[in-house]
Amino acid sequence: MSAGPPRPLDVAVRLLARAPRSIAEIATQLGRRRFAREAIDATIAALRERGYLDDAALAHRRAEDLLLRRGHGRLRVAYELTRRGVAASVIEDALATVMEGRRDAEFARLALCRKFGHDSRDRLKDASARARAYRYLIGRGHPPEAVIEVLGDDDSR
Repeated sequence: MSAGPPRPLDVAVRLLARAPRSIAEIATQLGRRRFAREAIDATIAALRERGYLDDAALAHRRAEDLLLRRGHGRLRVAYELTRRGVAASVIEDALATVMEGRRDAEFARLALCRKFGHDSRDRLKDASARARAYRYLIGRGHPPEAVIEVLGDDDSR
């Protein structure tokens, strides 16, 4: 085993072994460990060449996971990927691919059914239940217009 200082490529591979990361996340982590900018750039180039770093694939997988499996909305997906340093154009492409022409309201409806059950329309008759559902969907990153469309107009006003 080598007793010398860790190489940036070794550090990056260990980071990627724990969880998928964006290019910006790897660059930030290597920078925190005080590697030279040239070494960071060379490491990122090597990882991209080997297929270990791909922001488009990361964005697609994460968007798919959040939208389809976890019930989050488009706004939450965009926020998380932006926070991870993924370019806006890559995020838009990933969302367009995963949403496949489906509307935001469809994803909000799925999230609502997961949380409140398939008979959620019956359960959301009173104002407090509707307010709770509204807060839940907004908090999950669904656009307000989609949430309003799913919950419908409040007839009791």
